[in-house]
Amino acid sequence: MEQKKYIWKRMWARKFTPFIPSAFMYVLLEREGLNLAKNKLFMPEGNLYAIYFEEGELNQIIENYTAMLQEQDMEKYADWYEGEYKKFLTWSQQATKQDFSQSNSESLADTVKTLFTKLIYFAELQFYPFMILEGPTKAIEKTLAREPHILQAIATPYKHTEIAKGRIALLKLIIGGKTDEKSLEKYVKKYAWLPIYDFTDKPLTRQDVQSQIAQAPDAAKELANLTSHQKKGLLEYQKFFKTIKDKDFKKLVEIVHYFSYLKEMRDDYRRHAYYLWFPFWQEVGKRLSLTAEEATCLIEPELIAALNEGKDFRDLAKRRSKRYALWFKEGKLKVYAGDETKEVEQLITPLKTSSEITGFAASKGKVTGRVNVIYHQGEFAKFKDGDILVTTMTHPEFLLIMKKSAAIVTDEGGITSHAAIVARELGVPCIIGTKIATKVLKDGELVEVDANKGIVRKI
Repeated sequence: MEQKKYIWKRMWARKFTPFIPSAFMYVLLEREGLNLAKNKLFMPEGNLYAIYFEEGELNQIIENYTAMLQEQDMEKYADWYEGEYKKFLTWSQQATKQDFSQSNSESLADTVKTLFTKLIYFAELQFYPFMILEGPTKAIEKTLAREPHILQAIATPYKHTEIAKGRIALLKLIIGGKTDEKSLEKYVKKYAWLPIYDFTDKPLTRQDVQSQIAQAPDAAKELANLTSHQKKGLLEYQKFFKTIKDKDFKKLVEIVHYFSYLKEMRDDYRRHAYYLWFPFWQEVGKRLSLTAEEATCLIEPELIAALNEGKDFRDLAKRRSKRYALWFKEGKLKVYAGDETKEVEQLITPLKTSSEITGFAASKGKVTGRVNVIYHQGEFAKFKDGDILVTTMTHPEFLLIMKKSAAIVTDEGGITSHAAIVARELGVPCIIGTKIATKVLKDGELVEVDANKGIVRKI
């Protein structure tokens, strides 16, 4: 192994099988004016996988992207940005209308190639909000550190996402007493894509919706809070925005505010699009004597070779389904499985343990409780009322356990993150951006969460 020294910067951790992350490795290689990201890692981290960029490359991209946005009309840019997501969803809707069981293997291989090409561009779009989080958002947080109410106002989404509308629609069903079987089936049909994060995730079921209904004892109050929080936040943002004298700072504030919606909007389209592709992966898996999930453990050239040439990657797919890593080194991708991943994992310096963790106070309060580390929705069943939710970052499906939590602590996030916005709406103490909470805190540990100061202490 080469001795060249790379300095890695962690961006986030999620639960994915290799096909989508292999597209992540090819982002930011050809985009004019943003610089090149030729070195990336995607490696095991707890029950998830974390992505790392080479720090120097990433910092240059953040600087360039921020400079580019400072020259943009943000209203027009936001429309373009969301429009690109709409295009991917529209293409997915058209591409998945066919009966894949009637396609020959060569046709399936061509679809793999087209999907992967589309996915690279779509994946790159998904990274832009993280550039905002690491650049403008951190600058805003530093400047307004003593004015959390202003930060919260800036982070107020200027309109509801489709996922938020889904929640509102459910609350209205509850309020109107329309929770009969027919009404719930109609709701499930419309919002089946809500829990989807990877191509083979399980869609929303009627049982899921019934559980959500059981967790909404006062739907009218929740609906009123959703409306009032947004209205109050937007009024406060507009009032503050008018008072800013510094032109450059004002532009940064505007950029961060627009991305408060755009960051969450991404899930409206990618979840829906990924949901549509499940029948395709079922058929690919069937042709290769794999499950749909195992099929997504192969990368593009392997899938094409398997479908076109009959090459057998079954053992490799099964090994990767248990553990894998990706190393994109100087523009070339290498994939590891099983114990091979140690070669990649050793590139990251282990974190030092500590009895005290610090982060950004997103929603004030001070509580004591037991830690419950949750990485993804498959672990929700172990979460109990009054637990301290510790996670990498929350997503819309986390609402069920966020409402049951005494406090929320995340590795990632800024003022525009899902955890920050929802915690404020729920009135739950929340500390975000600790970077190390899921690595330092263990299930059952007693901790004090001081969200007034942004500190978590082991007791």
